[in-house]
Amino acid sequence: MFQITIWSIPPLLAALVCVGAYLRTRSMKRVPGMQALLALLAALLFWSGAQFIGAVFTVPSIKLLAAKFAYFGIVLTPVAWLFFAVGYTRRQMRLPRLALNLICIVPAITLVLVMTNDWHQLIWSRVDFIWDRGVYGMVKEHGPWFYVHAIYSYGILLVATTILAWSIGHTTGAWKPVVAVITAPLVVVAANLFYLSPFNPAPWFDMTTLGFAVAAMILDGGVLRYGVLETIPVVRDRVVEQLRDGVIVLNAGGMAIDVNESALQILRTTRGELAERSITSFFTKLSMEELTNFDRPDGQGLETTLRGRSYDISASSLDHTNPDADVVLVLRDITDRLKTEHDLRQAQDELVRLAHTDYLTGIHNRRFFMQRLTEEIERVRRHGSQLSVLLFDLDYFKKVNDQCGHYAGDQILRAVADVSTRVKRITDIAARIGGEEFALLLPETDQAGAVRTAQRLRQSIARITHPETQAQRIRITASIGVATVSAVSQDLENVLNHADEALYKAKHSGRNAVCCADISATG
Repeated sequence: MFQITIWSIPPLLAALVCVGAYLRTRSMKRVPGMQALLALLAALLFWSGAQFIGAVFTVPSIKLLAAKFAYFGIVLTPVAWLFFAVGYTRRQMRLPRLALNLICIVPAITLVLVMTNDWHQLIWSRVDFIWDRGVYGMVKEHGPWFYVHAIYSYGILLVATTILAWSIGHTTGAWKPVVAVITAPLVVVAANLFYLSPFNPAPWFDMTTLGFAVAAMILDGGVLRYGVLETIPVVRDRVVEQLRDGVIVLNAGGMAIDVNESALQILRTTRGELAERSITSFFTKLSMEELTNFDRPDGQGLETTLRGRSYDISASSLDHTNPDADVVLVLRDITDRLKTEHDLRQAQDELVRLAHTDYLTGIHNRRFFMQRLTEEIERVRRHGSQLSVLLFDLDYFKKVNDQCGHYAGDQILRAVADVSTRVKRITDIAARIGGEEFALLLPETDQAGAVRTAQRLRQSIARITHPETQAQRIRITASIGVATVSAVSQDLENVLNHADEALYKAKHSGRNAVCCADISATG
C-alpha cells in the first residue's frame, strides 16, 4: 500500500522549499501583488503535496485521485504567476476585470475535464499502472486538451516572465535578479518538457515539481534574498504613494494604467473602478484634450472643482517624441490656497476702501474725491463734456456741538451723508472733505442740472431732525456752492475753488441757500 523510494524525495523537497518561500514571502508587507504570490506558492505546495501522496501510495485509485487533485495546483500556478507579474508591476489597471476573468477560462475548463476524464479521455487518453525497478507508478498518455492546456500555460508563463524581467531590469538596472526571474521559469518548462518527452527514463515520475523547487531556490537566491521585490515597491511608495498630490498615468485612450492612493481619495473611487472607466467620466466638465494638454502657452495648470474642492491639474508626457505616449496627471489641492488668496484680496479691497472712506460717515473722503475730480477734469478736457461740483457745509454747526454735544453732532453728520447718498446719481461722488463740509461731484452735468440737485439736497438737509437738536430748537440747514465747467472754461483745474467761492456767497446771502460760481469761457 505504501512505498518510500528515491522518487518520493523530489516532491517532498519541492513542498518544503515552497513552505520556506511562503513563510519568507509573508513577511514582505510592501510587495504589490502579494496575494497572487502567496497563491502561487500555495498552488505549488498543493501540487507537490499531491504528487508526494501519489508517489507514496501504491493503491491505483489513490494515485489517480492524487493526480487529479494535483491539477488544482497545475492550472493555478501559471495564472498566479501572471497575476503576480501584473500586480507587482502595477499593470493591473491596464487589464480590465473582464480580461482577468477570461484568463481563467482555460484553467477552469481544464479542471472540469480532469475531474470528468473517465467520460471523454481529453486529458488522459490512457492510464496504466506498472511496476518498474521496484517502483509502482502510473503512466499516462495525454489527450488533446492536455496539449491545449500546456501551450496555454507556457504562453502565460512567457508573458508573465517578460513583464517581471522588464520591470525589475528597467527599475534597478541590475542583471542578477533579471537573470534569476528568466531562468526560474525556464527550469520549470525544461523539467516539464523532459517529463513529456520520449527520453524520460521514468515516465511515471513528473519531475516538474522538482523544476519548481530548483526555480524557487533560484528566485530565493537571486531575488528574494536581496530584497529586490521589496526595494522597488518601497522606492515607488516613497516617491509616489506618499505624495499628497494625486498622480494618475493615462494611456492614449484615456484609461488609467497607474494611480496613487491620493488620486483614488480625490476621485473617491477604487483601482478596479478606475480601470474600467475613462478618466473624463470623473471630470465631466473637461475633455480629454483639456486634461492631457501639457503644452499650454502660459505654462499654467488646469483648474477644476470636484465635490467642493479646487484642484490644479498639470499634465506631462512620459515621452515627448511619441504623440501616443502615456501622460501623467498631477492633481494638486489648491482649495486652501485659493481661499487664502480670496481672503487676501478681500483684505486688500477693505484696506483700499478704508483709505478712500470717511471713518465717521462711511462716504468717500477728501483723498478719493480729489482723485476722482482730477480724472473727471481730464475726461472733460478730452471729450468736451461738462462737469459740476457742489460744495456745501452745515450752517451754525458749532451750535449743535456746543448745545447738544458731539454725539448729536456726529449723528447729524451721518444723516447728512445719508441724504447726500440718496440725492446723488450712481455715477456721482459724495464725499466729506472737512469737519462739516461736504462735496458732490456730478459728471456730465450742466449748471441747471447741478442747481436742481443742489436744491433737492438743501431741502432734504433742512428736513433732518434729531431728538436732542429738537429739544434745543436747533434747525439744521446747509449753504451750497455750485461750479460748472466745460472744455472751453478758463481755469478748469480750479473748479473746486470756484465752488468754494460760491459757497461763501451762499453763506453771505443769508445761509440755507444755493449760489453758482461765474466761470468765464475762453475767448
